[in-house]
Amino acid sequence: MRLSSTLFAAVAALLVPGSLAADPSKCNTSDKARDGADFVFVEQADNPNVASLAKKLKRVNVSDVFEDANHKMTTDSSGRKLWQRTSDFNDFETEKWIPQGISSTADAVEGGTYEGKDGWIVSWHRNDDKSARVTFVDRANDKYRHALLVYPHAEDNFREVPIHAGGIMWYGDKLWVVDTTNGIRVFDLANIWQVDTGDAVGKSGSKYTAAGYKYVIPQIRWYKWSSDFSFRFSFLALDRTEKEHTVVVGEYQTSDSLPIRLVKWALDESTGRLKTGADGKTAKATWAYCVGILQMQGAVSANGKFYISTSNGNSKGDLFGWVPGSYAYNNVGFYPPHPEDLSFDKRKNRLYGLTEGKGQRYIIDSDAKKVKFS
Repeated sequence: MRLSSTLFAAVAALLVPGSLAADPSKCNTSDKARDGADFVFVEQADNPNVASLAKKLKRVNVSDVFEDANHKMTTDSSGRKLWQRTSDFNDFETEKWIPQGISSTADAVEGGTYEGKDGWIVSWHRNDDKSARVTFVDRANDKYRHALLVYPHAEDNFREVPIHAGGIMWYGDKLWVVDTTNGIRVFDLANIWQVDTGDAVGKSGSKYTAAGYKYVIPQIRWYKWSSDFSFRFSFLALDRTEKEHTVVVGEYQTSDSLPIRLVKWALDESTGRLKTGADGKTAKATWAYCVGILQMQGAVSANGKFYISTSNGNSKGDLFGWVPGSYAYNNVGFYPPHPEDLSFDKRKNRLYGLTEGKGQRYIIDSDAKKVKFS
């Protein structure tokens, strides 16, 4: 049973830090703080096949993909961006692909523009979760282009990536994508490759094709979940407002009998990777908390505050505003139905979100000052 939004905010989301960390695998204590050191990634070695394939395929820049846009969004009376819906192409209503994660050039670099471009990047999962793609959206003209995520499994070949891609983070020249049960996959935006036209994915004779997509982005590394308890990687986001950049990851759950946690890891600005211990590969979280909010779809922290989107079936989605140590305030109906991932742009104090529902798919650019907190 799902509690009403008002009751849930007042009772289940009393988020007051405690003094002692408890079992990280459970959230059934009055103290909701957890020891971040219990939440562990091990960074896997970079994929050597990326370098091998880079010698065989044509590399293009991120700006090249933006400039080669072949579709266009429109804007409705509420200022929401709608995916293309025309007689010969329909991202707004397709059942094959569903949008999930959002990040932007404001995440990628401190100045907010990347190779002269100001735009969003959005992840989509295929309806059978056998493939994932991302979309580069140019904010200057609302034009966009899809690219396929691939895994180089041999020095001369690649294949599709079977993930849900529920959340993404653009950081430097890398794209971080959550893998629901396994951790975080990292894709190399410094190695976007142009391929031939064809329906297959990978090497076909002397050609490389990608299910009709012109560009592919290879997986370069993987942060493997390595704690002895499970965690559901549903979404992630970057916080550039802290002294130390951090990535926050959270869990979507439909029952409070399961743990519902938000966790933060510190980033190394000089390397663009997670900060690790003496072994150079083990990354322990810096903060973890049992938030107890059902159906979280996205969360981003900025300036000491959290913004948390939640879904309500076919009803409008909510947005919780939370300052740790206080109650979480529910901005009821803040989003259209089926909200997803979130991203924060500190340049103009903007909150970026998106929705996934067929015929209700938008990118939503909101003023963060309009979000209420307790």
